Order: sequence, then C-alpha cells, then structure tokens
Amino acid sequence: MSGDETKKKWQGMSDDIFGGMLEWRIGHPKATFREIEEEVDERLAVMRARMLADTALSSASTEWEGQEKGVVCPNCGTPLEKKGKKKRKLQTRGGQEVELEREYGECPKCGQGIFPPG
Repeated sequence: MSGDETKKKWQGMSDDIFGGMLEWRIGHPKATFREIEEEVDERLAVMRARMLADTALSSASTEWEGQEKGVVCPNCGTPLEKKGKKKRKLQTRGGQEVELEREYGECPKCGQGIFPPG
C-alpha cells in the first residue's frame, strides 16, 4: 500500500473514531470521566493496532530479497533456510491482537525458527 493510501486509510479510521465518540457520548450523557476515558482508550487501541501492523508490514525488512547479507540464525550464525510466509499474532500494549504475515526461516543447524526483524 502506498504512503498516500495508508494516510487516507488512517484518516478514515480517525474520522470514524471521532464520530463514534460523539455518538457514544450522546448515548451516555451521564458517563463519568473514567468511563469516557475507557471508551476513548478502547477506540484508540484499535486504531493504534492497525497503524502498528501497517507500519510493520511496510518495512523493506519484511522480505528477505535484497537484504545485504543473508538472514542468519541469532543463536549460531548459520544462514537460515526460507520456509515461506507465515502468519504471526502479536499482542499490543493496548490489548489488541495484530496478525502479520512475514517471511519465516529455520536454521538447518540448530532448528531455531524466526521471523526476521523489521
């Protein structure tokens, strides 16, 4: 996804959050400050998770091709064997689950499997 497409996507998400909060507030006129804060945090956590995933997947490091030196095992330094793309689920600090599809490799020497950083 291009930078302009990503920016447009994120802008749409933020517009949805702001509009949704206004609607939520109308439906919860007696909400306490704490309740309002929790609702804002929950909505922002969803957007934050999407931004994290989009940004992580836009990294050139997500693909092994073109990397200066091959991807090596962090334990023993042996070049990893590509095992194709696999999905990985991560948890954000905001409690949201993010699924990333990245290149995956295994070390033929020690068996360590990793998703290269990026």
